[in-house]
Amino acid sequence: MKLAQELFSLIGEALVEVEAGLRAALDDASPHAREVLMHLAESGGKRVRPVLSLLSAASLRGEPEPAIPVAVAAEMIHMATLVHDDVIDRAETRRGRKTVNQIWGNHVSVLAGDALLAKALIILVERTSGEIVRIMSDMIYRMCEGEIAQHASQHDMYQEEQEYFDRIEKKTALFFAACCKAGALMGGASAEQAEALWRYGRHLGMAFQVVDDLLDVSAEAQVVGKPVGNDLRSGILTLPVLHTLRAEGYRGEAAALIGKGEAITGPEIQRVLELVRTRGSVEYAFDVARRFTEQAKEALSDFEGSGDVKEMLLQIADGVLNRSF
Repeated sequence: MKLAQELFSLIGEALVEVEAGLRAALDDASPHAREVLMHLAESGGKRVRPVLSLLSAASLRGEPEPAIPVAVAAEMIHMATLVHDDVIDRAETRRGRKTVNQIWGNHVSVLAGDALLAKALIILVERTSGEIVRIMSDMIYRMCEGEIAQHASQHDMYQEEQEYFDRIEKKTALFFAACCKAGALMGGASAEQAEALWRYGRHLGMAFQVVDDLLDVSAEAQVVGKPVGNDLRSGILTLPVLHTLRAEGYRGEAAALIGKGEAITGPEIQRVLELVRTRGSVEYAFDVARRFTEQAKEALSDFEGSGDVKEMLLQIADGVLNRSF
């Protein structure tokens, strides 16, 4: 709660403008399309990527407003990836609400995601610079690469941890990094300052995704807003699961169950999660996330800018570990 209050004191007015911008960007949609897109916009979320964009802009002169277009576009890109993910995962709920694909079907869901991506790029082209458009477009391309790699690795028990890290870098970390760099540049950052914030965002994103994957094996459904074990159900083997497989030498009960692939049942998924929780895998993955947060903070060690904003960025790195951010 304290972190949220401090965040709002720094960038609260700009965040309100981001929310208004999201809705205004959908005003020209047809009634049916707007109904679908507004379902996404009103589904909540912490607006992590807009927050990083605004803070990065404010880190120089204390003014987050220049990054509002980046923040709006970033959240629309994020919304698009979520609706596409829900189609891929056949998810029925997200953040406690029915998914778009559950209400309107996959056809509408894919088109809704595409529409959001297109609108985000229009905002970036009209209200930012060519460099910002390149940064965000390259990030989208890398994210798609990560999704393709993830699909190729489904149910693969023998994949290396580095393959996992490569995937989450492309799927999550580079998005955080792009928001930080683009926001910083909109705020007037030098190349060196923007690069420092890119590194911060990249390491923060790695930690964020590892913790998110941890929640999928260690938390309750009401905590994560979607069914626990959803990654495993989809054949996605995350860091704690990979650690358990390695700890059992690929000959244990977890490997036998995961080896069933798509034939694995709900009770068997729950059994794998129990094994993950008892093999030290949760603690191992948490330690990996902690190291990423330390690297994020180290990226700002020589950063010169607004002291209050820099302190907030450091607090956010710590907040990722306890999911207060």
